[in-house]
Amino acid sequence: MAAWKHWIRRNWTAIAGAFVAVVFVVAYYWTWPYVIYGPGSAEPVHPRVQTGHELNEKGALLFTTVSTRSKPNVFDLIYARLNPRMDIKTQESATGGTVNLDAYRNLLYWMRDNSEAAALMAAYTAIYGKDNPVIKVEEQGVIVRAFLDDTKARDHGLQEGDIITSIDGQDAKTAEAFTKILADKKPGDVVKLAGTRGDKKFSVEVPLIEMESTGAAGVGFYRDSVVKVTVPDPVKFDFNDTGGPSAGLMMTLEIVAQLTGEDLSKGYQIAGTGTIAADGKVGQIGGIQYKLMAADREKADYFLVPYVESGDYSNWKEAEETVKKLELKPKLVKVSSLQDALDFLRGLEAKS
Repeated sequence: MAAWKHWIRRNWTAIAGAFVAVVFVVAYYWTWPYVIYGPGSAEPVHPRVQTGHELNEKGALLFTTVSTRSKPNVFDLIYARLNPRMDIKTQESATGGTVNLDAYRNLLYWMRDNSEAAALMAAYTAIYGKDNPVIKVEEQGVIVRAFLDDTKARDHGLQEGDIITSIDGQDAKTAEAFTKILADKKPGDVVKLAGTRGDKKFSVEVPLIEMESTGAAGVGFYRDSVVKVTVPDPVKFDFNDTGGPSAGLMMTLEIVAQLTGEDLSKGYQIAGTGTIAADGKVGQIGGIQYKLMAADREKADYFLVPYVESGDYSNWKEAEETVKKLELKPKLVKVSSLQDALDFLRGLEAKS
């Protein structure tokens, strides 16, 4: 025992160092169920949208993003807590309570793809009118947006972001076909749903419930259509490293600019955000404060902000508050529609 104590006294610094090293390694690799939010990027949308038409932009239309880090370690959390431009949310709060992070990511990827489709429809409608024959829209599935509280599908393996293409082996790629198949079912029946989950196939068997709104049998989730839009120009998007629908407005403006040959930037750095609908309406987004910080870092001249009555203008209010609090330089511009954005940009005097 005496020899053991003597050994410890002689090597206590090495022992303490080893203990600290172990604690450090464990702390580094141990993750926590949180998501850290902060300023992302503000970069030109031009290189990410190709239409086959040349356009020499003297300025740039910038799409903005939010930086997120899921499952951070303790050092990330400490840094974020001390940084006034970052925030921490629980994983459940950040993902809206989805089944898991993979399901949440699949949903975000669909939102991005759906935004690209809507951008095409909005841009071509703005250029050629509502009744133009150049756009072809094809439904390719039904996506699970969110579950109703009383659904049984979640417990039987269905996830948010799943794209359903068949029910009991019958084609259900359109909303009409989906509804028609379920019309012949009754609550308690078990149906086999199949389709794609990310880049993989899936199939689950789920019992139907009685829908409170109609009394008919249903799976119990909010759904939307997965569409493919075909246009006459060879339009290609490169947003695979992003998720969500918030670049919709800026990519639509870039499509219009390239197809018309009109430099909408007028020599300025025009940042912005907002979802886009096929009819050109602009929708609100999350994390506008971080996107403004990113735009300010890149010295943007203007920032297009969604101005939406149905959302109590919350994006606009938060943008004004952020600019004032952090003394950011971009000038804020209200946009409720694609036309609002086009009118503003076309009305700018070209920068010398």
